[in-house]
Formats: sequence, structure tokens, C-alpha cells
Amino acid sequence: MDSSAAATPTPRRKPLQPRNFDLATTAGLHPKPKPIALRIPPSIRGSPGKENCSILPPEPEPEARPREASLAEELAAVRQSRERLRADREKTEEVLRDRDAVMQRWAVELEKRAEEQRNLELELRLLIKLQDLISCSMIPSSVLSLRHQEHQQSAEAQSQMTSPVRSLREKERQKSMEAQLQAPQSAEQNSEADKPSATEENETQK
Repeated sequence: MDSSAAATPTPRRKPLQPRNFDLATTAGLHPKPKPIALRIPPSIRGSPGKENCSILPPEPEPEARPREASLAEELAAVRQSRERLRADREKTEEVLRDRDAVMQRWAVELEKRAEEQRNLELELRLLIKLQDLISCSMIPSSVLSLRHQEHQQSAEAQSQMTSPVRSLREKERQKSMEAQLQAPQSAEQNSEADKPSATEENETQK
């Protein structure tokens, strides 16, 4: 019995080894995979002979931090692009407002010019009408002038014909007037001539 127990050695268990992950899958994702280090708590390290030891999860890979940094950079770039777009939009709005103001001024100037042209056209039409009226009135005025001249000539001829008759009548009137004026003068002279004869008769009677 003792010889058989001494001949057969007691079996010993091997220590736990880290598991090998699929290198093929990780190689496709990351060009240079890093080995994953497992940390064992001090309680487990003090008792290496125990089984079913709890394995802690692996630490986060250092690639997560650069990803966060890249996201922050992307957000900053997006914000900058939005700010640039806002600035560009404001600039374009200002330019459009300036153009609208210029177009409005130009439209007002065009309206003023159109009104001035209309006024000039009306004045030209009025001048043309006046010229037409003057030209039309000149023809009857010339006819009237000829008629007036003829009337004047006829009046002068009539006056010349009646002038000797009038002159004779006037002469007769003047003669009659002179005779009427001379008649009282002769009567007065006769009365004055008769007065001394009466005085002479009185003297003779005395």
C-alpha cells in the first residue's frame, strides 16, 4: 500500500493563462494591435493556488481619447463653418439691400425722366397746333386785309366825290351866316344916322 502511494506522484494544477483573442478580427480593424494587460487584485496574488479567481475588465484603450478630441475638433469646425455661413449670409443680405436701394433710386429717376419727356412731347404738340392755327389764320387775315384795303379805297373815292358838293354847301352856309351878321349891323348904323336929324328938328322948333 505504501509503495503504491509513493510510486504515484500527486497531480498538480497548472496556473491560469490569459486567453488569446482573435487576431484576425482585430488586425482588420487596427493596423497595430496592442496586447491587453490584465490586472489581478492583490487578494488573488496572495493566494495563487485558489481556483475561479475573478478577472477585472480591461482598461479602456488609449485610442478613445483621440476619438473624443477628434469629435471636439469636428464640432469646433462645424461651429466655425456655421459662423462663416452666417457672416456670408449677412454680407449677401447687405449687398442685396444696397442693390435694392440703388434700383429704387434708378426707378425714381427713370420715372422723373419719363414725366419730363411726356411734358416735352405735350409742349411740342401744343407748339405744332399753334403753328397750324397761325398758318390757318394767316390766310383769312390776308383776305380781310385785302377787303379792308378795298373798303378804304371805296370810302376815299366816295369822299372825293362828295367833297366838292360839301364845299359848295359850306360856302353857301358861310355866306348866309355872314349876311345874317351884317343885317343887324346895318340896322344899327341906320338908327345912328337918324338920331342927329331928330336933334336938329328939336333945335329948330326952339
